[in-house]
Amino acid sequence: MILSKLRSKSICSRRRLFFPVWEISASRSCSSSSGIFIFTHSNQQAEEEARLQITASMVCDTILRRLPRWETSILSLLPPNSGVFHSNCVGLVIRRLSESNPILSFRYFLWLSSSSSSSSLDPSAAAVFLTALTNARAWRAAMHAICSMKCLTEVSIFNSFVLHLCKDTRALHCDENLLHDLCDIIERNSTSLSLPSWNSALSASLRTKRPDIFRRLYAKMIESDTAPDAATAGYLIRVLCRDGEHANAYHVLRHVSRKGIIPDVVSITQLISFFAKGKSFGHVSAILHLMISGGSPPDLLTYQAIIDALCSAGATMVDQALRIFRELKLKGYSPDVVTYTAVIDGLCKSRRMDEAWLLWWEMVSNGILPNSYTYNVIINGCFKAGDVDRALNLCDEMLSKGFPASTLSCNTMLSGLCINGRLAEAVKLFDEMPTRGIERDVITYNTLIQGLCEGGETSDAVELYSSLIAAGIEPSISTYTPLIFALCNEMRATDATELVRSMESRGLVPLVCTNDFVVVGFCRSGDADNGMAWLSKMLRSNLKPREETMSRLVECLSSLDRVDDALQVVNKMLHIGYGLGSAICRLLVSKLCGEDSPQRASRVMEEIMVLESYFDAVHS
Repeated sequence: MILSKLRSKSICSRRRLFFPVWEISASRSCSSSSGIFIFTHSNQQAEEEARLQITASMVCDTILRRLPRWETSILSLLPPNSGVFHSNCVGLVIRRLSESNPILSFRYFLWLSSSSSSSSLDPSAAAVFLTALTNARAWRAAMHAICSMKCLTEVSIFNSFVLHLCKDTRALHCDENLLHDLCDIIERNSTSLSLPSWNSALSASLRTKRPDIFRRLYAKMIESDTAPDAATAGYLIRVLCRDGEHANAYHVLRHVSRKGIIPDVVSITQLISFFAKGKSFGHVSAILHLMISGGSPPDLLTYQAIIDALCSAGATMVDQALRIFRELKLKGYSPDVVTYTAVIDGLCKSRRMDEAWLLWWEMVSNGILPNSYTYNVIINGCFKAGDVDRALNLCDEMLSKGFPASTLSCNTMLSGLCINGRLAEAVKLFDEMPTRGIERDVITYNTLIQGLCEGGETSDAVELYSSLIAAGIEPSISTYTPLIFALCNEMRATDATELVRSMESRGLVPLVCTNDFVVVGFCRSGDADNGMAWLSKMLRSNLKPREETMSRLVECLSSLDRVDDALQVVNKMLHIGYGLGSAICRLLVSKLCGEDSPQRASRVMEEIMVLESYFDAVHS
């Protein structure tokens, strides 16, 4: 009996030597009555964990050694029933790979997803995995993982991922679809997103100029019952301003302010700047009161926007800008060079050069040095005041202060020289710009073209226009208008119409006055037919000709004894609401008397007077 037990025990011991570690628990089924060790459940669990750890180590070693095509061979390297797809083993592998090489962990994740539909990732391992991908800025990999496994949308980890991705402006700009795909993920997991994460995503859509994504995100945020805060309101105001919906932005500001929410100063300043430039100073005043009452007083940038708009609104508003500027200093603000420059610019444009110079010296005495834009502003003012020598001296001073000549400064010089009739110097400066490494832009060409046209050098201006086209610079309306006017004055209306057609072929809409130039140009050369045709084109396009344009055409037709046509134009003039001058009336009477009789002339004039009375009554 004892021998039998010893033999049985020996056999069990020998068998155990040949079983690998992961099969031990299956072979240990002996009872205590047979003399074999009793293995409790805890021992079995410990051995199971040890088995999985060995498998996980083998998987990690295989992957980290980066064996070629390990995805196709890794299963053959592992014993049967190794537990490679067990959730604990998967978690161990994911953790170790995430710590050492997040990209390899994602590669393993892809292999796992394609090899087993039953494998799963516990939330803690998923958190390590997603955090590692986030820290490695492997955004596409992280997004794929989030879409593949629901456990990766655990609230804190998912919010961290969104916050980090939305701060990576470079990645968002490099991959145009990245923010769009993130928006899709957020929409599917909106309940997991915190307010800071929502704001981060909204801010990212603003920085990447994607108002379409902003609107999607904002709509989903409201739908998820997430209450917006001041930052959210600020982003909404910015996107509305960017889309030209300033009235809606103003309503948003009014609405949130009633709830005690005041957006950031930068966002409100954008709104103030728009209303100030549009001379809607009632809205500006209302917004300023909202800011102050809400405990978020305007800063220097806000006042700069108001001052700049006032100075740009014309001479009548410069005094208002000066008043605000002085109040700023009384309130303890320290105006910078930008603020000083805006006020100096307004004074220069209003031809108040003495006050502009007083402000200039005040700025310098306060230790605020003028920049290149400040110099250009005062130089332009001197030119417009006719003080050419002082303007040229200031230009030399600017260069001596280390501010290099630029396209802006050269354009300022060109304009000043042209308006003061110094065309030769302007042409010389224009020719020198490329040799000095200064780029010419469309404003450079437009400035000199206008100067040449006003100086009677129309042929040179046309040649310069051809140079502009040859240089590959896209002309603007300001390129064509002075050329067309000059050509029409020189009775070259046909050439002018070619330029009009060139404008229209480039998608540019000529100014109404440009059509007036053409009609008058044809009249100058006695081409009444083309004058009539161009006037008809204007009327068909619902363009209102000038009164003097139509009068000039009546004179032209009358001088060619085409009285009936002249009377048709008179009829159109009366329909528009224009009156007839005494000169035109005398001319028509003279022509009518000459070709028929005074009785007919008197009758026609009576009809004209009746028509005038009728249209006067209609228009009144």
